Amino acid sequence: TNLPLLDGAIAAFSNEMKSMGIWDGITVIQMSDFGRTLPANGGDGSDHAWGGNYMMMGGTVRGGQVLGTYPDVLTDDGPLILQRGRVIPTTSWDVIFAGIAEWAGVPSASLGYVCPNLDKFPESSRFTMAQLFETL
Repeated sequence: TNLPLLDGAIAAFSNEMKSMGIWDGITVIQMSDFGRTLPANGGDGSDHAWGGNYMMMGGTVRGGQVLGTYPDVLTDDGPLILQRGRVIPTTSWDVIFAGIAEWAGVPSASLGYVCPNLDKFPESSRFTMAQLFETL
């Protein structure tokens, strides 16, 4: 596994940003442009799918929480699972990035430009800056 290597790289990066005094202005976001199937394929990997996840870290990120909806049933009988373990997404990246854009200083009037599908989801589904970040 490469997780110890990743952990060391993230620790080195955050320590350097802290030593420079800029860690509170840094947000690192891990994401993928596609999800993965739940079961492994014949090559011990997994195939492209829809549902995925994001991971955020940074100086003012409100950590230690999982936001969004996780499927209750992970079998093919689950309401959010299609054949071969493909998960139907419940949260658009637009509603996640709205809070990040707000933290980065994007005015509310410009959020639709930065997150072009934001108007297709109820405002109550947005992840706000207050949910994602500690106060500065």
